[in-house]
Amino acid sequence: MPGDRFVFEPVYDLRSARACGFEVVPRRASETIAHRAREAGWGPRQVADVDAGTVLSALAQARRSDAGVPVQVDLAADTVVLARERLRGMLDGRGVAPMLEIGPAVAAAPPDMLVAGLTELRAWGFRIALDGIARGFGLELVDAVRPDVVKLEPDLSGNPAVVGAVCQVAASVGTRVAATGVTDRGQLASLHAAGVEVAQGPLLGTAREAPFPDPAGAPALLGLAEACAPRVPSRPAMAMMPSGPSGAVPPAPPSPPVGNAAVSGPIRTLGSAAVTVRDDAVADTVRTLFGEHPEAGGVVLVDHRHRPSGYLDRSRFLLAMAGPFGHALWANKPARDMADAPRIADERSSVREAMEIGLSGDPARGYDDLVLVGPDGTCTGVVGMSELWRSALRRDARPVRPVPGRVVPSPVPRARPVQTA
Repeated sequence: MPGDRFVFEPVYDLRSARACGFEVVPRRASETIAHRAREAGWGPRQVADVDAGTVLSALAQARRSDAGVPVQVDLAADTVVLARERLRGMLDGRGVAPMLEIGPAVAAAPPDMLVAGLTELRAWGFRIALDGIARGFGLELVDAVRPDVVKLEPDLSGNPAVVGAVCQVAASVGTRVAATGVTDRGQLASLHAAGVEVAQGPLLGTAREAPFPDPAGAPALLGLAEACAPRVPSRPAMAMMPSGPSGAVPPAPPSPPVGNAAVSGPIRTLGSAAVTVRDDAVADTVRTLFGEHPEAGGVVLVDHRHRPSGYLDRSRFLLAMAGPFGHALWANKPARDMADAPRIADERSSVREAMEIGLSGDPARGYDDLVLVGPDGTCTGVVGMSELWRSALRRDARPVRPVPGRVVPSPVPRARPVQTA
């Protein structure tokens, strides 16, 4: 609603070209905690208390709009150190646990106490992002905290050296890199090529009143689709052999590796955002989620630490609910009673390893999504078996090689003789 304090900025996954969540931001820049603290001259304790209350208000507004949408809320480092206990109420099972975007300290936050506080927040079940990396936070904190996401400020996203350094450090600890303030297609394509997996900014969508992405045909998404298009190396032109005995056979273009090397890339590059819900939710809540997310093949049940504990396939779940007395029998019962065990794959696994997981076990579940988990066991997304098959076939395919020998040009048609009387 126009009178609400916060708005929602869409965040896009560059691997799938889909919205993967929304950042909840103050409607006016003057309402940020940093601006208010500077104006009022607050100390660390005042900053932490006000910031904690602001975060709780932001989450409450997000849940009024749609409790099933993943959201990210900003949190000052001061609050992690001094007032994190107030945040435990956010893990009450009413919707998806938010990701906490930790920004630099407004007043003070000793690094050792910050690391200890973030470790505790993660143990409670929060996902963690470090905002302002390479400026407010040093790269050494990425290794110490191992967050789920690190975020680049808009003015750093255009610096190839900084982007490359952050992506390299993040990749070494299994952390995803997000860019903010993306304004044009060229910038988005460069970030994607450098290893950035998540992006937000004016190009992809401005802040809006409710957490709903733009229609798929919006012009802003064209740049995203262009940046995420598979990069196929151009085939070298076939050179004509010179005539005579000195001619040499042109070298054939190298074929891509097959076997294990062909499918050794991490499957997190193929994943998409998971639709998750706490494992104590009732079946009718899951039915509502399927209606709100028609593209989802299933819903992942997660525990209080965001670790997968069950999986509900769309077809099997809706068939059970639509059967005789199905809704009456199941609507108010725990969804976990209808769930299967999740088929879990480490997001760092290769495509081949993931396919082995997908092809093992019950054949009836051969097309269930694989649930991706990070190094700490938390759910980071899902990947469909169809996507794994496409990737494997694309990587194993060999290009057609030219036949060795002289290339014979097409014959030139002769002119017809002129008829004379």
